[in-house]
Amino acid sequence: MDGSIVLGIAALLTLLPAAVLPYSRRGYSEPQMGSVFWLLMLVAAVGPLVLDLGLTAETWRTGFSATLWTIISATMLLYLLVCLLSEAARRLSGLLLPYLVILALIALVWSSVPGRPLEPGLVVGWLGVHIGLSLVTYALVSLAAVASLAVWFRERALRARKVSGWIEILPAIADAEVLQTRLLFASEIVLGAGLLTGMATQFSANGSLISLDHKTTLSILTFCIIGLLLILNVTSGLRGRRATRVVLMGYLSITLAYPGLKFVTDVIMA
Repeated sequence: MDGSIVLGIAALLTLLPAAVLPYSRRGYSEPQMGSVFWLLMLVAAVGPLVLDLGLTAETWRTGFSATLWTIISATMLLYLLVCLLSEAARRLSGLLLPYLVILALIALVWSSVPGRPLEPGLVVGWLGVHIGLSLVTYALVSLAAVASLAVWFRERALRARKVSGWIEILPAIADAEVLQTRLLFASEIVLGAGLLTGMATQFSANGSLISLDHKTTLSILTFCIIGLLLILNVTSGLRGRRATRVVLMGYLSITLAYPGLKFVTDVIMA
């Protein structure tokens, strides 16, 4: 069996306990879980990180599977940081971790698909900064999307008057909305910086400031969607299910820009 597949299975196994914990008896009674929560979240962050560092130790891997593992690693690390700052974020683990497990399974399925070489002429410094900002942006938007889903599930349960079971592990609607707005605000800033570094990277490669390819176009669309939502949140109080739809639109567009584009170029068109 290929070494990367073995490491991938090991990384997946580090995610599973953290994904299951919120739905255990202890998870229902203690949504923040104390030391057990932090221990399992730390393990879930270290597993994908070790795999990601192993895959990119010699050179940056551009394949679809490697991209997903990098996204998982970045999202877990950022989630740990947000959890330190927000109690509401800790209650999102029941939605976030299963999502990351699904990404890990997809990465394992396509682990043998090779990536495409980097475009020649790129300045490594600008490229590294741009990739880092892109990963942080995707992680922030993913966490905001999870927070918006928590709002949607909570509102749906309230309408049905069935606020019980696994719904109780989610944060309160007001707390989730505050967290969602803060994450979107941060993602807008980081995405804006990412677009600027992308222009610098493009200029270093061929002398042009911008190339309206699929990735750039979808990234700009995401920037506009998030900006519009933040403006509407302030001016008209857009919240709840309507805000969730807009957040998920932003998440969809940035997913198409990053892992979605990788899937098309490395899997479908390979």
